[in-house]
Amino acid sequence: MRRFERIYDVVEPVEEYLIGKLAYGQYSTVWLARDQLKDSQQVVLKILKAEASQDNNRELSILLALSDSNIDHPGKKNVIELLDHFYHTGPNGTHMCLVLPMMISDGAAMTIIGSPREIGYIRAVSRHLSMGLDFLHQSGIVHCDLQPANILFSVAGGTDMEALLQPPEFNPVKWLEGVTVDDSAPEYLVPSQRRRGQLSDAHFSTLEVRIGDFGGAQYVQRCDEKPVTPLGLRAPELIRHTRDTSIDTSLDIWALGCLIFEIVTNEPLFPLDTFGITREEMDNDHCTHIEKRLGSNNQNVDFAKYLRERLPKNFGAENAESLASFLLLMLQIDPRERLSAKELLRTSFMLDRY
Repeated sequence: MRRFERIYDVVEPVEEYLIGKLAYGQYSTVWLARDQLKDSQQVVLKILKAEASQDNNRELSILLALSDSNIDHPGKKNVIELLDHFYHTGPNGTHMCLVLPMMISDGAAMTIIGSPREIGYIRAVSRHLSMGLDFLHQSGIVHCDLQPANILFSVAGGTDMEALLQPPEFNPVKWLEGVTVDDSAPEYLVPSQRRRGQLSDAHFSTLEVRIGDFGGAQYVQRCDEKPVTPLGLRAPELIRHTRDTSIDTSLDIWALGCLIFEIVTNEPLFPLDTFGITREEMDNDHCTHIEKRLGSNNQNVDFAKYLRERLPKNFGAENAESLASFLLLMLQIDPRERLSAKELLRTSFMLDRY
């Protein structure tokens, strides 16, 4: 039941209130903070909603396992590290709080800006993401939610994130008439203070890229829940999900192909209209999009042309063909035909010089 007037869509509903603001999601809000125990270094504080904190021990378990991993893998630096965690009790219950490294931007903000991407940039980001995925998959973990918002970017050498934030914009909370006012909400909410386009001019050689948000991740040996993969990034086998559908690392590989396409073109590979239609209709549209882009058996030679039309003019025809071939190694209808993250790192696209 709603108790407050809606402000607008760039802040979380008051019923999901956690004050802060670098970002907010369905189950948490994200703050910029200073770690008073470590020379006031800047960190990110991810605070989960109280009800999510009760059921999200798996995210904490996975983050602890990854941070403590003794696997000697260079991709470990491409996965967000858990620095600490604690619990905070407030008017709405007990919240799990995760302390994470500070990152400047995410893939969602960077694709909205729409800056042209050169081949060196795409190759570098693809390497970072494939390295991170290979580490995850070798650790027995499927991310299940590989989307632009969960790819985090920063630059080597660090920066003062506080100086990059725009001033807070205070939005008073208005209780609906007839609702009893209590202490479960603050006096105001604040939209994200993170500016877009912060890394538009950063050279790809300086970028640090990490895979974040493990709220939907699952252990390979215990994939017992339907993945939370965003609708447009679902692999074909997830669209018609049944009890017999295998949930494994190949789901992340399909999502990686969609993700890289979106980073390079600033638009989704499979745009879905979700307004006013049933889930069945949307799933049918999704299948139609996939067959149109890739063909019923990945035989659609127009994919390279479709990609090339969305690339910067200076990207180069040869580079466009190379990128298209690389993406198709991930965008295989049959999950058994998708290359693993380790295999992707050995492809000619990855091994070419910048």
